[in-house]
Amino acid sequence: MQENVIIEHLQRIEKQLEILNSKLDNFMGFEELSEEELRELDEIETEMEKGEKFLLE
Repeated sequence: MQENVIIEHLQRIEKQLEILNSKLDNFMGFEELSEEELRELDEIETEMEKGEKFLLE
């Protein structure tokens, strides 16, 4: 039973990594980001440092 829970969590992590990888593949580069986009990245970084979770959609 516990093994199923672990497998389920690993599958979720794998899916999140696939989504993140897809976003990285389509990333245009920091030098081309607008001020608003840079602020958004700063906000995400701050949330991550606090341990807060956010959806990668």
